[in-house]
Amino acid sequence: MRIVVLGATGATGRQVLAIARRHGHHVVALARRPEALSDAVDVGLEVRQADVHEPGRVAAACRDADAVVSALGSRGKGPTGTLSAGARAITDAMPSRVAWMGSFGIGASHRRAGPLYAFIQRRVLGAGFADKAAADEVVSGPNCTIFHPVILTGGAATGRATVTPVDELDRSWRFMPPKVSRADVAAAMIAEVESPAYGGRTVAVF
Repeated sequence: MRIVVLGATGATGRQVLAIARRHGHHVVALARRPEALSDAVDVGLEVRQADVHEPGRVAAACRDADAVVSALGSRGKGPTGTLSAGARAITDAMPSRVAWMGSFGIGASHRRAGPLYAFIQRRVLGAGFADKAAADEVVSGPNCTIFHPVILTGGAATGRATVTPVDELDRSWRFMPPKVSRADVAAAMIAEVESPAYGGRTVAVF
């Protein structure tokens, strides 16, 4: 498959690149600063300069893709609008498969996070909280699976992460949700674009 990756320079994005390449896919990494991926270049990885605030370039790259995986994140209380801009660029391209990484406790999973975690999310993200919720709404559609991972950590993939649609989740966490590795989340997103099982739904990863 030809997979376009947004947010490729971030911690989760780099895991997506590694796992997609390990599975033999041709990967197009979109980066505002391509030099940030100079250590990751290999035969099956193509790096293109693109900024989500220049949606034409993002959409052009996505139109040739079999799938798009977004690991875009927000930077605390920094400038907002990045996630919703990326979501609009993807929807303009109309790719056949999308795996989009949102955040647990925001949007569709808001009521599952527990009041303490929801409060912390709002405090940490500031205006970015609303941007994340808006981006989920923009990108949602029958060909898109939205991933809401719980607290992200480093470390290797365990293969034990659970992926469950949030509307079927039979639990919520009173205090704090558990942790899941970025590698496990990346593996779940790649598995979904390879063999879609949750198109049009939001899933929790924990």
